[in-house]
Amino acid sequence: MNTALGLTATVVAAALAFTPGPTAGQEPRRITLDEAMALFTRDNLDLRLARAEAAEANALASQAMAWTNPTIASTHEPLSRGGDDYSESYITLSQRLDWPGTRGAQRQVANGVEAAARARLAADSARIAFAVKRAYTEAGQAERAEQVLARVVTVFRDGQRSAEERFGAGDISLYELQRIRVERMRYETLVAEAELEAARSRRTLAVLLAPMAEDLELAPSDARTGPPPPVAPEHVIEMALERRREVAAAEAVSASARSSASVARRRRLPDLTATGGYKRQSDGFSGAFLGLSLPLPLWDRRDGAIRAADAQVSATESRLALTRRLVENDVRRALATHQSLTRRAGRLAEPLTVEASDLLEIAQVAYEEGEMELIELLDAAEAFRTARFAETRLRADLWISYYDLERAVGGFGGVVNEGEDR
Repeated sequence: MNTALGLTATVVAAALAFTPGPTAGQEPRRITLDEAMALFTRDNLDLRLARAEAAEANALASQAMAWTNPTIASTHEPLSRGGDDYSESYITLSQRLDWPGTRGAQRQVANGVEAAARARLAADSARIAFAVKRAYTEAGQAERAEQVLARVVTVFRDGQRSAEERFGAGDISLYELQRIRVERMRYETLVAEAELEAARSRRTLAVLLAPMAEDLELAPSDARTGPPPPVAPEHVIEMALERRREVAAAEAVSASARSSASVARRRRLPDLTATGGYKRQSDGFSGAFLGLSLPLPLWDRRDGAIRAADAQVSATESRLALTRRLVENDVRRALATHQSLTRRAGRLAEPLTVEASDLLEIAQVAYEEGEMELIELLDAAEAFRTARFAETRLRADLWISYYDLERAVGGFGGVVNEGEDR
């Protein structure tokens, strides 16, 4: 058995030797949540993309309202009969004219497209803001987990030193010595993994906030330790339907589709084209002329375009109804998650983690003085790690659920009770 323990210790040590660590001498830049949100508003690439798409939609809506360009033409017709020559020259200007009401309907279509683009930009901004807050919270949780493991591994480093002395004095067996060596190596591995996870979470935050910076790590300087402000659950669904920009975007798209259907019906009667110009003949006659042209709707009565527009209206109305239902379900899910985590946090006894810390310190001293068995030290270390991990994970999940509910509701104005802290 001692041989097996020695082999296990060697394998763990080799794994530790090949575990990469954070860049030497590189300190992460610490920022507050307010600073993080300011950086997100300025530098986030997803938000830049959303702004560009909104600007594109705005430009296309403006283009849709442009008048059709007039057409200018010049014609010269030389004629002859026998030895007689004759010619006519024309300069004409043509302009397509919309029927009354058509241009107003087109303006409503353009306004709907623009309003939908603005609403989608606001929705994207809220979605990315939640991603930033979640990454900020998770970075803080990862650092706290790393600190917990560093505390435990310190215990086992000291414990191994004490065990070496006690083994030399014949107070403990080789099994106990090898067991604490293996346990120390296991926690060394966990610490190395926690360091990597903390670095990964800091880089994730940096990509959201400063995507153009190379090899940057951003760490939270004001990690949440207390509970979030209480949330009043009354009328949150009604508020979300009013505030969520996804609903506003779907409403704007539906309104635009109805206006497009109106335009399609008006297009059943072809547009009128007015033509005017100047004519000069070689016999000396000249003068202005004016004409109107109207295509005859014999073969193409725009029936297919009208049916397509009506189908688009039906589709946008269904999409609007679906969006509202998805928002309702999103709020219910976020509220239920937050309330469940709030209850769990309320049942979490703060003295529990304090007692686990005290227990670990007592066990460490007792083991070094030979008053405690190895198994008791291992139990105390695992109890400390489990309690601290549970507390930090629950605290992070609670804040993330708070930010998720904020996103689902569309903002906490009128929902969060006094003392809001965001």
